[in-house]
Amino acid sequence: MSRFEDHIPRLPGHPVRTDKIARGLAPWRYWISAPLVFTALLGLITLVCALFLPRYVLAWDLGTAKPPDDYAAAVNGIRIALLQGVGGLVLLIGAYLTWRQLQLSRHGQATESFAAAITHLGDPNLDVRLGGIYALERISRSSSADRRSISEILSSFVGNRSRDPQRGAGHARQASRPPGNDVNLSLRAPDIHAALTVLGRRAPIRGQVLFLDRLVLPKANLASVRLRDADLHFSDLTEASLIGADLTRADLTGVRLTRTNLIDAVLYQSDLRDAVLTGVIAEGVDLRGTDLTRADLRNANLRGARMDYTDLREATLTGADLTGASLKRVVFDEKTKWPEGFDTSRIKPTHQRNLPPISPRTYDEFSVPKLAAKKGQPSEST
Repeated sequence: MSRFEDHIPRLPGHPVRTDKIARGLAPWRYWISAPLVFTALLGLITLVCALFLPRYVLAWDLGTAKPPDDYAAAVNGIRIALLQGVGGLVLLIGAYLTWRQLQLSRHGQATESFAAAITHLGDPNLDVRLGGIYALERISRSSSADRRSISEILSSFVGNRSRDPQRGAGHARQASRPPGNDVNLSLRAPDIHAALTVLGRRAPIRGQVLFLDRLVLPKANLASVRLRDADLHFSDLTEASLIGADLTRADLTGVRLTRTNLIDAVLYQSDLRDAVLTGVIAEGVDLRGTDLTRADLRNANLRGARMDYTDLREATLTGADLTGASLKRVVFDEKTKWPEGFDTSRIKPTHQRNLPPISPRTYDEFSVPKLAAKKGQPSEST
């Protein structure tokens, strides 16, 4: 029809045909595909090899020896072995393609589940949000490729719902009580509590830092969470439960931990500069190598705490209980305030060459005394 289409008037309202068939392209081009051509070529090569190759193989194997009496049977035996080998290869290829298709199908299902779970996080219904959080946890367990993204998504979810962008170092010394914060976090914000629980029991990911800074999470139950290398600076964890928590190398600069339960927690090499730990319950806590410069540890229960190589310069420990605490190689200066009657001679002196380097400041001037001086406000806890 393409030969006469220029002579046939087009009907009004009908679009001009631009497909390849209307241009005179042969129809056979539409049903021939690359896999079909490859299969046909493979079959042709196999047929040629099965017909002619056995004779050459037999001749090469015999060399100068006398041909067998049943020459045809020998050739057929080689031909059968060759066909069986080709058949086995085809089965292996088919098995691989089936496995590959299954993996693609599972990946597609995981992607759909991932997208649906993220959508649930923004749902106004609490139960739907909880379902989305636990769905993401299940996906992270089965898909190692999505673990990092899921951790970042849940961190953003917690931050968007409990972060105070205006919170700074000065807030750590101020006892703020927003409405409803006297209730445990698991009751007043179950979705935030669930997200933190999932983050706390996830498998560690090398090199990943969870950004949970400036959060207001008083009375949060975070017992046994694993938040290594997490960034929690300027957060409020007043009266929270961190029993047995792993906060190794965490950034806790300017954090408020007033009356927080840190029994048997691990804060090895954590950064607690300008942190407020007044009245903290920290029996058996691991504070080795921790930077507690200018930290407020008044009335802290540090019985049996491991504080070797801790930096206590300008720290305040008035009224703290250091019974049984290990204080080997602790760094302190004349501004360090010890409990009444504490004998600093029991501390093994640290040689100047062994002093830990001053931690680099990762924020603008956040020192509590400096901020208080600028604002003309007292720096003590209220």
